[in-house]
Amino acid sequence: MSTIEQSLIGNAAGLSRVDKVLRYFFFALLIGTAVYSIGGTFFGRDNRLSDYGVACAAALLAVSAPGYSRQIPGARRALRACEWAVMGCSLVCTAAVIVGDITDRGIDPEPYNMPWNVAVGAMFVALCFFVVLFIAKDRARRRGPIHPAG
Repeated sequence: MSTIEQSLIGNAAGLSRVDKVLRYFFFALLIGTAVYSIGGTFFGRDNRLSDYGVACAAALLAVSAPGYSRQIPGARRALRACEWAVMGCSLVCTAAVIVGDITDRGIDPEPYNMPWNVAVGAMFVALCFFVVLFIAKDRARRRGPIHPAG
């Protein structure tokens, strides 16, 4: 199996059914957010592409978070909690961007309004928790018990 095939949503070995469903959900959220952002840029009254870019980035992190720590031998509940924190922050980020888009009433909002601050804060927290997952997987990979392509 190639590296690309292993990165696809449903092909990751060792994922539970719940993990696969969560990956598909966040992938659908990512596609929906990107399509709405691009459509809003062409057909909307204002350009909120940067706001939706943050939401797309958070959804992209959340696509790979479910089951990320399953391949780590001896993975503890803390790593599973980090996965759930990444997914939760992604939902908060997307919701904050949508609320900001609805509440500005089609006018150009202030550059740092409350929904934007919440979205960027949630993205920062999601990134921090994903870095914890990434470091844990890299340390396990260096110890040698998991396959480098996994």
